[in-house]
Amino acid sequence: MSKQIQKLSEKLILDGLKSNGVECGVQVFSEIDSTNLEAKRQATAVHNTPMLFVADSQTAGRGRMGRQFYSPDSTGLYMSYMYTPDCGFSDSVTVTAAAAVAVARAIKRLTDLEPEIKWVNDIYIGGKKVCGILTEAVTGKDVKIIIGIGINITTQSFPKEIEGIADSLKISVDRNYLAACIVKELQMLISELSERTFIEEYRRLSCVLGRDVTFIKNGEERYGKAVDIDRDGGLVVQTADGSITLNTGEISLKVRK
Repeated sequence: MSKQIQKLSEKLILDGLKSNGVECGVQVFSEIDSTNLEAKRQATAVHNTPMLFVADSQTAGRGRMGRQFYSPDSTGLYMSYMYTPDCGFSDSVTVTAAAAVAVARAIKRLTDLEPEIKWVNDIYIGGKKVCGILTEAVTGKDVKIIIGIGINITTQSFPKEIEGIADSLKISVDRNYLAACIVKELQMLISELSERTFIEEYRRLSCVLGRDVTFIKNGEERYGKAVDIDRDGGLVVQTADGSITLNTGEISLKVRK
């Protein structure tokens, strides 16, 4: 069985936020369908207060393109941060890129691990995925941005379809403080979103730049070399037919071996 880690605590997360000078509401669940879905359910009631929803397990954790995110009990950190943007909806790729940098910073701060980013929304360590990020928007009277983050911390076994692809930090980090550290980095990077201050760091952390990639766009499989990440977080790929920038949520990407 996977090694158990400390219980999630609203008080301890709030203490961690306070120690980092961060103001944010917190709700903790022992089990939920999806923290992103819960954020959506509460989007109209929360008004302009940033909110963090955290769960010990998810029965219907969500990933990009309709995929599920495996979320077993008490072995990971499953959280969604919801906020009201200053000027409407920012591009989801840009927000996701900022979130990836925030997660990488927090992991590096609390461990001796060296996280990398696989465009656009995955955190890798040692060549395997340890974290996925899903950014969504809720529109209505106010626009809300929801950033869902799932991190495998001590998870040891995975479903067959992701065996060999997924892994965990394998370190019993304090989930409460890790959540607080991620929110601190998120808030700082979101405040700098228009300046794109994080893009150079995103490039440095990329594990795809300079490598041959396979991507699917509009149902067509294509090939090329990842050569850059633009200021909005889009991946620039050099193909036989010229340069193309990948910047929509309907693209899947594989690094060619």
